[in-house]
Amino acid sequence: MQRGRLVRPLTACRDRPIAMITAPAGYGKTTLLTQWALRDERPFTWVDSGAAALAAIQAAAGAPAHRVVVLDEADRLPPAELRRILDVARDLPAGAMLALGSRAALAEPTGRLRAERLLLELGPADLALTHLEAARMLTAAGLRLDDDQVTRLLARTEGWPAALSLAATALEDVHDVDRAIAGFDGADRIVADYLQCDLLARLTRSERTLLRRCSILCRLSGPLCDAVLDVHGAGATLRSLVRAGLPLTPLDRSDQAFRQHPLLASMLRAELMRAEPELEPTLHRRAALWYAEAGDTTAAIQHAIACRDTEIAGRMLWSIAPEILAEGRGARLGGSLTRFRESEIASHPGLALAAAAYHLAEDRRGRAQGWSEAADRLLPAAKSDWSGPATLIRACLARDGIARLQADAEHACDRMPLDGAGHCLALYLSGVAHHLGGSGATARERLDDAACRSADAYPVLNGLIHAQLGLLAIDATDWTEADAHANAAYAALAPGPSPDAAHALALAVFGVVAAQRADVAQARHDAAHAGRLLAALTDTTPWLLAQTHVWLARAQIRLSDGPTARMHLARAARFAGQVKDSPVLAEWIHDGWERADAFACSVTGDGPTLTNAELRVLRMLPSHMTFREISERLHVSTNTVKTQALSVYRKLDVSCRSEAVDRGRLAGVIEN
Repeated sequence: MQRGRLVRPLTACRDRPIAMITAPAGYGKTTLLTQWALRDERPFTWVDSGAAALAAIQAAAGAPAHRVVVLDEADRLPPAELRRILDVARDLPAGAMLALGSRAALAEPTGRLRAERLLLELGPADLALTHLEAARMLTAAGLRLDDDQVTRLLARTEGWPAALSLAATALEDVHDVDRAIAGFDGADRIVADYLQCDLLARLTRSERTLLRRCSILCRLSGPLCDAVLDVHGAGATLRSLVRAGLPLTPLDRSDQAFRQHPLLASMLRAELMRAEPELEPTLHRRAALWYAEAGDTTAAIQHAIACRDTEIAGRMLWSIAPEILAEGRGARLGGSLTRFRESEIASHPGLALAAAAYHLAEDRRGRAQGWSEAADRLLPAAKSDWSGPATLIRACLARDGIARLQADAEHACDRMPLDGAGHCLALYLSGVAHHLGGSGATARERLDDAACRSADAYPVLNGLIHAQLGLLAIDATDWTEADAHANAAYAALAPGPSPDAAHALALAVFGVVAAQRADVAQARHDAAHAGRLLAALTDTTPWLLAQTHVWLARAQIRLSDGPTARMHLARAARFAGQVKDSPVLAEWIHDGWERADAFACSVTGDGPTLTNAELRVLRMLPSHMTFREISERLHVSTNTVKTQALSVYRKLDVSCRSEAVDRGRLAGVIEN
């Protein structure tokens, strides 16, 4: 395997007296040194002891021609002897070099050499094979793999040359190459034999035990390994193992955390299952508790799942559930919940409530109700107080009317952490309940508080809150405030994917406001988009669907589309029938039907529909502007305005401007 990309900087180096090639066994250090020697015009002297190295360096310093002294396996020398060699080599004349090969990083005095720019270093990341090198190596071994197969094999080995060579052996004469690549790991006998002989044979029993028991961890650190193994001093052992040449990759610049090579980790996990199978659940449980204490919810959940600990998993999964509800996207919960059987989920209130939150976020209200009821049955015997989370889920479901929604939301507000998504969500639901219950002032207070708390953290929830505040402003005929909230809702939901129900409500509010300011094209676009989103929603919270349909109907009336307005009102009435004690919803629907009926009467049935241009002209007719002034405002000709006005008169069955204005107001197309 030719390593030209690595040989070139070595042969070109003339300004640094020391080259250090450091990597665990199997990375091709000796091969690289040999190829360098063959391609460099300078003579090479190979030595295998400290004394020989000193003599060769001193000879190179006085030689008329530049020379390179090569000391492989430098990590075997005593530190004092190595320090003396490096101190002498630093004074080599330009062009002369000392080349060191080592399985482990040399502690002294490389820091000083690095600071003085006297050291050329190549490490495991440099020696790892590239895609092209791996493909050539596998081809030379007689394999014919496509690019995707090479990529997957390279990912499993992380470019470790020895591992790729072993993979080539493992893939010989296999019929299903893809399956063989997917199954290639450290548990494979040929890989395990290599790791045992070349990496693990020199370890002490305690070092081997630490690595084996920590193989369940993706990240190794002193405190974590101490907790999982119930020992002290694991951090020092890890640093010692790195110095011994084990393939442990530092995850920071202070050598506090490391990652095992995946082949080594899988080999050690297989060994753990053979030697200490009964210990694995305990190790995972300790890891879950440590990560939970450290605030790493994702890792805690993974380890809790691995040991089937429903108590830890329930607490951790619920801890992210309010945020999932605020985002309206349940995938983060769903992936973890599928790892549990339904009987396990039904055994712990946290898991059951997390399952309810997941289905709510995915607009499956019926299934969410089932898990909410399962959680309620567990509450009396629960070790912790789950009443706050349980009432938050009940408030989201809103099964028993607006008064119960308000009570549940207020209770959840009192029980959920003030700085969390749960409290913010409960504030929003409380505001909605007060609004739909007829207490507009209290609703505005709750919603304003929720808007401030959610502004940066929860954009989807923030969009819903501003949409509701927009409805309050429209109710109060404060179109300036309504426009501000509609724009805030639109801005919060537009940048990323948002749930269909939330997006539909925001579009409905934005459509009504756009129609009011005579932006007919935008209003039509938003109303149509909201209608498409609503068509796919069948199991979402009824009050949310009802108010969205009501305000879409209002927008369609203002856009002179009577049939679509009536369709939305019929659907709003159907969903409102599932919501008890909401005088505001009832009033909105009643007002909507009155507007729709007035519109139908005003235009002799539900058509014909006014065009965007005709609606713009109609909404300017109540002003005292002449047709010429209207044409200047709209940037069209006076004749165009006259033609559109006459078309409006004909469609509204009127004969003059004042009658058109009266008929437009009666139909709800022009605001009174």
